[in-house]
Amino acid sequence: MIAANALDIIVIVLLAAGGVGGFLISRRLSRLMAAQEELKAALTAFDAATLRADLALKRLEAGGLAKGSELQSQARRAEALIAELSVMNSAGERIADRIEGAVKDVRQLGATRKPQRAA
Repeated sequence: MIAANALDIIVIVLLAAGGVGGFLISRRLSRLMAAQEELKAALTAFDAATLRADLALKRLEAGGLAKGSELQSQARRAEALIAELSVMNSAGERIADRIEGAVKDVRQLGATRKPQRAA
């Protein structure tokens, strides 16, 4: 009888330990499921943020390409203006040289006439 009682006590202790273990596992599973829901919400928010960032990058790229082509067009126009101004500058220098030569000739002519008037 003592052996039967001892066996009953051992079974009761094992059942109690199993119940406590089951309770602890249940609590851990509940926390794990709650954490899984939080992770799911965070992933959904992250996915939405990723989509917004992707759209923003596409808009930025499109704007950059448009501005790039606009700047390229303006750069070509500026190069054409530089070439035109270079031609105008060269022409202006030639005209200035001709004017300086004419002024020099007039001064020389004036210098040769002054002695003639004095005489």
